[in-house]
Amino acid sequence: MTATKRSERLKDVPIAMSAISAEQLDQTGVRDLKSIAEYIPNLQISQSNDFRSTVTIRGVGAQSRNIGFDARVGVYVDGVYMGQSPSLNQELLDLERVEVLRGPQGTLFGKNTVAGAISLVTKKPGDEISGQVSADFGNLGYREFKGMVNLPVSDKVSTKFSVAKTDRDGYINNIVTGNDLMEIDTLAYRAQIRVQVSDQLEVNASFDGLNSESLILVGEPLTDMLAITTVPLAPEERVVAFSADPTDKRDIYGGHLDVNYETNGGFTIKSITGYRETDASYSNVTDYAHLDIVSIEYADKYKQFSEEIQFISPDGQDFTYMVGLYYYDQKADTQRDVILGQDFLTSYIGLLTGADAVGQEVIRQTLGFGSPGDLVYNSGTVNTKSYAAYFNGGYQISDKLKLGLGLRYSIEDKDVNWLLDGRNSGHPLPFAHPLNALAFNIGSTGSDPSNPSPLINDRQDKFFAPAVSLTYALTDEANIYGKYSSGYKSGGFNLDYINADELAENTGLEFDKETVDSFEIGYKASYFDNKVTLNMAAFIANYDDYQVNQFVDLGGGKTSIRITNAAKVKTKGIEAEATWRATENLTFTGSMGVLDATFDEFLEGGSGGSDVSGNRLPNATTFNAAFSAQYYQQIDSLNSTLLIRADLTHRSDYYTTVNNDTTAPLRAGGAVPFDRIEPLTLINGRIGLISNNETWEVYLWGRNLTNQKKYVDDLRDFFGTISRFPNQPRTYGIEAVFNF
Repeated sequence: MTATKRSERLKDVPIAMSAISAEQLDQTGVRDLKSIAEYIPNLQISQSNDFRSTVTIRGVGAQSRNIGFDARVGVYVDGVYMGQSPSLNQELLDLERVEVLRGPQGTLFGKNTVAGAISLVTKKPGDEISGQVSADFGNLGYREFKGMVNLPVSDKVSTKFSVAKTDRDGYINNIVTGNDLMEIDTLAYRAQIRVQVSDQLEVNASFDGLNSESLILVGEPLTDMLAITTVPLAPEERVVAFSADPTDKRDIYGGHLDVNYETNGGFTIKSITGYRETDASYSNVTDYAHLDIVSIEYADKYKQFSEEIQFISPDGQDFTYMVGLYYYDQKADTQRDVILGQDFLTSYIGLLTGADAVGQEVIRQTLGFGSPGDLVYNSGTVNTKSYAAYFNGGYQISDKLKLGLGLRYSIEDKDVNWLLDGRNSGHPLPFAHPLNALAFNIGSTGSDPSNPSPLINDRQDKFFAPAVSLTYALTDEANIYGKYSSGYKSGGFNLDYINADELAENTGLEFDKETVDSFEIGYKASYFDNKVTLNMAAFIANYDDYQVNQFVDLGGGKTSIRITNAAKVKTKGIEAEATWRATENLTFTGSMGVLDATFDEFLEGGSGGSDVSGNRLPNATTFNAAFSAQYYQQIDSLNSTLLIRADLTHRSDYYTTVNNDTTAPLRAGGAVPFDRIEPLTLINGRIGLISNNETWEVYLWGRNLTNQKKYVDDLRDFFGTISRFPNQPRTYGIEAVFNF
């Protein structure tokens, strides 16, 4: 592994970390980043649409739902931070390995993260002409074509080009439009160049991109728009009745420049420069109905530049270290529209009041609703500049004992210019009246709600994060370690649809930074000439001022989107990974994560101001595990090798809100399932032939072979609609690979 910026044995590094090689990626058949989570202890990646991607490590994570709220887990490609939620789910295109580091990370990667980091390391251009093409076909109209070519230009310059095109039909039928949702239409590409300027100087540069445009599902509704009764149309599973198809579009691209210079004294000076742009748009029928009542259209754009300078001492010394400087500059723009539909008057005001067309118009004007086609919207910009200096070092105290030390000092500045215009959302009368229940009461920024003006604000966070570890070599092949690390997540601004009363109480929309202190002990060993490897860790992490982003039910179908600092969060658990190479041809692998992630104190954090202290964190499982068996058998008659692989993965139940409920009440009486996501066990398989000269490979593959049909997420949307997201059904196919 090289996450420490040195090539080291995994067992020698005092970090809870999983490393997945290129061969393992190929043989598990995972196609994108979110599929990896099945195989990693205490890692959870949301399976719904990419605009709302959430990565959770050890129970801690969050989607960056708006541009004022950062993610807790950093995703890096060749050392460059990828940014916010829409850019997280990357295609695994021509990778050398994936490294997942659990716990606070601030002295190995430029961008500080409080929960962990996922590092994608690409294969660099080589010295020989080579290439690979593959075609993959499966059910649901699945088809994927990949190509890679490595072209040396001279003895000092090599290039590589990779591309992947993936398409798949959807598996959720919209009976109104006749289309299937949750389709895939993705193009990923990368161009690389490596220049060996001299024996001491190497330059690597790349440009990559991803274009994706799909019909998606945000949620399959269980209720009508206002959660009065169960859904009136399309109540069967995996069928919906929407007036329009929700969409998700992402255009992501960026460049990377890595300059590596080794001095005559063995020191290394390294520069990592990155530039990324993300353009993400998303639409949904927020009424979840066959009528055009309310819909949304969101568009977020991110532009970011980063520069990291590292000074790395020579290997083989008692004292080794790395010193780094980091700069990050991001501009994020948002335009988010809520559109009152053509059926808004009849199917909202008319339905709830019984008023005729004239009465509906009178009520609309009385409460201050807009006309059909009018907008409630927010738009603006957040600029972020981050500066950091860090140190990571180790001192070999004796043959068996090593001391590790990490230090990081960070300064992060954010400024915001943002407008919320809730004038068309309807507002209650200044006296008690039954009609007040109809008003959505979205606030408007500025001192005069009738004439909104932008919120202009700025904030700065500073933090010093130390880390210390002790590693003791029990034998040449077995180490134990203890570690303390700290980190922080910067504060920000809640740039969302906020209730007018709550906006009046927090006109700056600010929330504070959160901090973490993490303690970990671990054991890493190999036995029997490396035939058996075992890595284990136990941890406890204490979070202060933990940031919670949630939809708060205000009752009567009204919602406020709130970000608050919970008083305290505690996560603790154990993790284990093992490999047994039983024979030259047979290998077993297994992993397990046990987790207890709870709000240690969160007074008035739940619905209705309830105390949710002691409740589990959203998206935090209590147990996940994976087991695989892989077998090779020589087939002399075919001059090839047979591969057989089986994977079993399991995760426990979890909750999607801080309330830890199991049902949601209907306003007309009764309830529907909500909040608790049931456990899920999946079986995946792969069988194939690999030519002995490695020129061709062919595989049959299947995922979710037992066709488990469960729900992996749910949501109480803005108007109170309860919806849920189904897992992917059984998929299978055939893949052919040709190497040259």
